[in-house]
Amino acid sequence: MSSPKPVPGTHDGQSPPLEAYIERDHYEQKWWAYARLVDLERYVSGGLLVAVFGVILFQIFTRYVLNMPLPWSEEIARLLVVWLTFVGAGFVASRNAHIAVDILAVYLPRRLATASQIIAMLLVVAASAYMVWAAISLMVLTRALTMTATGLPMPLLYGAVLVGYLMILGHTALNIVLYLRHPAEIPDAVEKTAAMEGL
Repeated sequence: MSSPKPVPGTHDGQSPPLEAYIERDHYEQKWWAYARLVDLERYVSGGLLVAVFGVILFQIFTRYVLNMPLPWSEEIARLLVVWLTFVGAGFVASRNAHIAVDILAVYLPRRLATASQIIAMLLVVAASAYMVWAAISLMVLTRALTMTATGLPMPLLYGAVLVGYLMILGHTALNIVLYLRHPAEIPDAVEKTAAMEGL
């Protein structure tokens, strides 16, 4: 995504609004609630990243400075990394920006490229639906178990998988509808890659 353009009316030391840094897609421009949901995903992902960093620094401090490692800090860090992975994956799905091999999309005519993208997204929806079912099954199977160091319920770990794949499922389904109903809103594959690389 390209760097933000100067925002009219702002001066040095003033922070421009969030919209200056991000590009809203069709649904975010159309539905205020959906835009706020995507913003929430962005902030939660960022908050989890900061929390992981903080817990790991705390763990290093207690282990090497105080020489009294706390067993729960490693388990909390691992739990936060799992949640960061799946919530972050869900947020990236909202941007339709997961790593993909788009050589077909670059060289095929636009209609065929769009069809190949829709087929790929349908496969993502099917895989996500299966993973939602698998996560629910694991949460039910482990409902009586707790984590060793913290005593937190084990389903909390698999809850990250459930939440992440529900997010991926929902965003990908919306992207399929966007490809079918509003093809003019979809950037060309080359343009999209260039924008994401800031070119």
